[in-house]
Amino acid sequence: MKSPDMPLNESTRIKALVDLNILDTAEEERFDRLTRLAKQFFGVEIALVSLVDSDRQWFKSKQGLTACETGRDISFCGHAILEEEVFHITNALEDARFADNPLVTGAPNIRFYAGAPLRPDGKNNIGTLCIIDSHPRTLSVAELNSLRDLADCVEQEIRLFQQNQQHYALLALTKISSLSNTDYAVLLRQALEIACRFLNMSNGMINRHRSDDCEVIVQWNPEFPCEGSVLTLDQTMCSVSMQSNEITLLPEVSTSPYAEIAKNSLLVFGSYIGVPIHAQNTLFGTLAFSDSLARKPAFFTQVEIEFIKLFSEWVNNTIYEWELASSLKLQQNLAQVISNAQAKFIHSLEHGEGFKSLLHDILDLTGSSYGFIGEVFQDQKSETHLKLFTINRTAKKLTSPLTANECTTQNLKLNALDDLFGAAIRTKSVIILNELTDERMQGTSTHPGIHNFLGLPIYYNEALIATIGIANRPFGYKQDLVNFLQPILLTIAQLIQAARVRASHLDSERRLADIIKGTNIGTWEWNVQTGEASYNQRWAEIVGYTLEELAPISLETWSKLVHPDDLKQSDLLLQRHFSGELDYYEFTSRMRHKDGHWVWILDRGCLISRTDDGKPLLMSGSHADISKQKFAEAQLAHTIDLLEQSNSAAQIGTWELDLNESRTKWSKLTEQIHQVPEGYSCNLEQAILFYKEGKDRDTIQEKINHAIHTGESFDSELRFVTMRGHERWVRVLGLTQINEGRCERLYGTIQDISERKRIETMKSEFISTVSHELRTPLTSISGALGLIVGGAVGELPAKIKSMLHIAHKNSQRLSFLINDLLDMEKLSAGKMHFNMQKVELNKVLKLACESNLAAGIERMISITVDNPHPEIIVTIDQNRFLQVMSNLISNAIKYSPNHGNVSIQVSWREHLIRVSVIDQGPGVPPEFQNSLFQKFVQADSSDTRKQGGTGLGLAISRELMEAMHGSLDFERDRQGGANFYLELQLNANDLE
Repeated sequence: MKSPDMPLNESTRIKALVDLNILDTAEEERFDRLTRLAKQFFGVEIALVSLVDSDRQWFKSKQGLTACETGRDISFCGHAILEEEVFHITNALEDARFADNPLVTGAPNIRFYAGAPLRPDGKNNIGTLCIIDSHPRTLSVAELNSLRDLADCVEQEIRLFQQNQQHYALLALTKISSLSNTDYAVLLRQALEIACRFLNMSNGMINRHRSDDCEVIVQWNPEFPCEGSVLTLDQTMCSVSMQSNEITLLPEVSTSPYAEIAKNSLLVFGSYIGVPIHAQNTLFGTLAFSDSLARKPAFFTQVEIEFIKLFSEWVNNTIYEWELASSLKLQQNLAQVISNAQAKFIHSLEHGEGFKSLLHDILDLTGSSYGFIGEVFQDQKSETHLKLFTINRTAKKLTSPLTANECTTQNLKLNALDDLFGAAIRTKSVIILNELTDERMQGTSTHPGIHNFLGLPIYYNEALIATIGIANRPFGYKQDLVNFLQPILLTIAQLIQAARVRASHLDSERRLADIIKGTNIGTWEWNVQTGEASYNQRWAEIVGYTLEELAPISLETWSKLVHPDDLKQSDLLLQRHFSGELDYYEFTSRMRHKDGHWVWILDRGCLISRTDDGKPLLMSGSHADISKQKFAEAQLAHTIDLLEQSNSAAQIGTWELDLNESRTKWSKLTEQIHQVPEGYSCNLEQAILFYKEGKDRDTIQEKINHAIHTGESFDSELRFVTMRGHERWVRVLGLTQINEGRCERLYGTIQDISERKRIETMKSEFISTVSHELRTPLTSISGALGLIVGGAVGELPAKIKSMLHIAHKNSQRLSFLINDLLDMEKLSAGKMHFNMQKVELNKVLKLACESNLAAGIERMISITVDNPHPEIIVTIDQNRFLQVMSNLISNAIKYSPNHGNVSIQVSWREHLIRVSVIDQGPGVPPEFQNSLFQKFVQADSSDTRKQGGTGLGLAISRELMEAMHGSLDFERDRQGGANFYLELQLNANDLE
């Protein structure tokens, strides 16, 4: 025996097979249908779809064989994948490579083998469609071509299998990208749920790195929620991803080097995915997915890996936006704190209330539970004192309101401060204590309940005038918090000094207002008539200059720094403001920084006076640096571009419809499918006109209307005509966005499936051709066998007679299959003739019972008609109606127990008549119900099934009923037995 050689491209071939994610998947009727057809067409014992893995061949579909896989070293398919054409062995016993192969010398005793290589990507032979028999045989050229044709159909089904994986990934990414929620935690949790469901993993979380700890900030896991938990970093799987700084894929954690770490985690890890998250080029934490079960098979597919990469990009950008939003929110809160403090100090001569309010706001802002502000002053004896305003919330919730007794005030002499109150003053430096054993605090007494501490000295004109201390902040204090609080320190210093100036000099109110209202935004004033202008220092700092460097100052100072392309737009906005068309002037421009880069500026201003003759005179306004916002917008655009690239790779376009404006938005690929110019825009009515007039256009209109009114999604395959006049088949998927019970937006995907439809047509034509070519000779064979079995040539020996009975029965079964195939062909092509006549329903049902009595006699199964309603007249083709009833009755007899009863019941309401065929069998299995009326589908599709049949009966019966303006369906939630019913519309004059 010669084991098969390894292909030269083995590693590439294995990767292509693994990326399909098809190994060890469940049986599928679409593959079984093709192997059944191959087995029947070639008359062989075995037909397989075999996929050749690294050390085995695994059968995706099998007919005539019970094994799911065999070793690659003894496989015939291992040899077949080395070939470009069909690998054909006429007699394995005469071939030195296989003569002593255990599959030849033992079961299944292979003699004949033919395998057509499967290469769905056009490059790599991943397996075969093969036929096997225990008798030698030689295929003709036509038969070899037919086997290749069937293999092409298998390849198409594999490609569809892979496209479905890509489609589901894209659909998940589309759902994620369309999520909208101002609460970023909720937004990320919703995205994690979508991602977990796509990856089939039970847990998804985003973890934040905090020094030596790891905090779960967002999680989706309905069974084991641990959001908000804080764990030691080196005891979590997060440390693995953060150390590698790249995606970590562990399909079987127990066999990985990190099995011990996983054992110490909160969750049970059977499989794990970890991706590091960065915000502003700084490691933020990790994105992690896990499941208690290991992956079977033990790998993640390329589609899953690409999905994870794209999703992690979206998470990175969202976390960055969250950080920006949080930073902006903190800045806004900071500005509000400063504003509140300013208001308190402005409206109160006693600034103690201002300190209390400010301290309360600082604790809220930093998440601390204890704090104090101490003002340094000298008494009349020139002794230095510290006036302390203290808030202690250690036993309260951070969000608890300020009460009259919550803030205490006391005066202490500075030389008595040997504890935390005076630490920043004594050292004249910032004190950050996350460990109270810090050597700087030797000899300093601490307070019970204090876990960490931040002390800040406050200076004004190099003079120490105050100190602030806060304590007990989750995760401690860092230098970035000190930097963040600088505006507050400056504000406190300014407020204290301003209060002192106001108390000493009542005539200095204007100076006090200037200090209090100091902001970090550049300001300007402009005399429109003379061109004279003035700017504050911050205006110059935004572009990297001092006012001295820009002198002499005029309007030209600004115009020289603004990007030339922006000046024209500015002039237009100014003229519209001067004319009264705009209430104020608002303009976004680029200004050249001193070091050469461009700074994005939001410029706002308003005309404050005019000349006596109505001309604009004085105008003032502000400059704000919005470069960070522009950067965030660019990152968002990059994310959208990545999504567009993934759409293009999968050849799936996206679309959305804003129902408020009735405008559509198409992706580039959607525009290409419609063959419209780039940037094409249309409303809903114009978009529907692309679909082919008639049934397709009516269907898409009905689906859209139904989605808008019910919120249900839709998935349809339709024809439309492109702008260039080309007819195409497309698959359209639509989803809805509901707000307060109203559909505001429709969105989804569109895919060009013209090639798939062409191949399906070829497949149908192939089956039709085979059926027509076999019908005539098969009729002759069946007839001849019937005569012989009936004794036309005399009495036969018992063994020969038994074999002829089997041959005659099988020829009849094949005739039924061909007749069913031809009926399906006529129905699909609309060529079947119907002789519609008015007949008495009662008589037709009795005739149907009489025609099928013989089928039930052997097992003593009775057939009864209940409630026959002899007065009902129906308009039908009697022969086709009897064909439908015979199919339903014969199915009921097949699955009924011995001595059972098949009941035919007639009921009607208004203008609808229902005929039900009810048996006492096991009923329709739930997993089979959705595919019951598909072609070649049976509840038991194995070779060992108890009940025979082609799998076409119900599909043909439904088509026949619909052609007679009726319907065929079954009762889904029935307990015991099956109830198949057909319905027909009645006219008023059909009731006698």
